[in-house]
Amino acid sequence: MWAAPGDGRGMRTLWTDAPDAMFRLAKAFREGLVSEEECDDLRHFIERGWLIWRNAIPAALVDAFVRDIHGLHRHPGKFARTDHANPGKPNRTAHDRAPNRYESFFDLYVNLASSRAVCLHPRICRFLSLVFGTPPIAMQQLLFQRSNAHGVHQDTSVVAVEDPLLLAASWIALQDVTEGSGELAFYDRSHTLPHFLFADGSKRMPRTGADRAGYEAALREACERAGMEYHRFLAKKGDVFFWSADLVHRSHPLSLPPDTPRLSCVTHYHPTTTQPFWFRFHPEHRTVRGFEGRGGYASAYYRLSDETDGMASPYSSELA
Repeated sequence: MWAAPGDGRGMRTLWTDAPDAMFRLAKAFREGLVSEEECDDLRHFIERGWLIWRNAIPAALVDAFVRDIHGLHRHPGKFARTDHANPGKPNRTAHDRAPNRYESFFDLYVNLASSRAVCLHPRICRFLSLVFGTPPIAMQQLLFQRSNAHGVHQDTSVVAVEDPLLLAASWIALQDVTEGSGELAFYDRSHTLPHFLFADGSKRMPRTGADRAGYEAALREACERAGMEYHRFLAKKGDVFFWSADLVHRSHPLSLPPDTPRLSCVTHYHPTTTQPFWFRFHPEHRTVRGFEGRGGYASAYYRLSDETDGMASPYSSELA
């Protein structure tokens, strides 16, 4: 169901979603707290709920990350991934010794310095620190080797933090994206829609019994009714796409074979003023590890306090 327009449901928001966001931005610029380029980026993010940086991540960093991705099989048992190739089995498993260019991997920033160098790049952390007012904490990452065919959604339905709107994400192209490969798509300015609420009154989609088709149809119809333009992002290697918590987005339907490569990584971040919802239930996963003084990371899949040979192993109970 939809909340009444303007009904914030008592939820805290990022300053970029506040009614006086443009006033605050102008004040920060006058006081020299943001550069002219940063001011332009923040204005776009405030107005439209998303931002694109072209060729933002240096090729050398992307290439190092891709080399590590293609070598994950050299560290069996150290990486959590999906198991879509084996329907009927648990949907998550620990990676084995076989090379794999099909499944998606979780939270590579835990064991790969190359992942941290990309998703916590200084420019990314600077922008997110301006949006959050604190250093960013990476709390979930998905490495996609192909499209996941995800339907229309808002991240507040599937990526839960204690304060649902204190969330932002980056999508980084690790190769040029081919049209028809399930490219990222989104509705412009859709972060301004009224809040969509599930049966319990929250923005979190329940694990069972959710009417996913009805939810997707409701979002799509609301965007179209409001005249919000639909865009597809044909990214080039090193491009970065940011979006706010409630931007409506999806994987555009495939027109090429489902195993067409579309190597990219999505990382979700929150400010230090909130925490992942799963902290409530998994005290063994509450460790937040700092990174070079500009951010940090946490993981629902790894005990960050447990390492052998410089790598943590995914926690078995989280792979079911």
